Amino acid sequence: MPRSSKDNRAANQQLVDHVAPLARAKDAGPGQVALAWLLARRPWIVPIPGTRRIERVEENAAATLAALSVDEQADLDAAASRIGGQRDRYNALHMGYVGK
Repeated sequence: MPRSSKDNRAANQQLVDHVAPLARAKDAGPGQVALAWLLARRPWIVPIPGTRRIERVEENAAATLAALSVDEQADLDAAASRIGGQRDRYNALHMGYVGK
């Protein structure tokens, strides 16, 4: 998983570090804020987070309670554009399976 490789963790941590204060202010986790942001971006986006535990399903569902203001959404949009995700999620072979 190239995006999770040792070389890319520091770059991707910048996004987590940016989201963390907002998450604390909303009494939520960074993942919940990320899901709330995706849900607020476009009505047709349906994130499908993977999980193995019911606690994570409940946590993900609670992301709908982390309402984001227009300013918060704009800040997250800017951070995503500025910092961006580093590298593909999967290697080239597996990216082909997901239509990339």
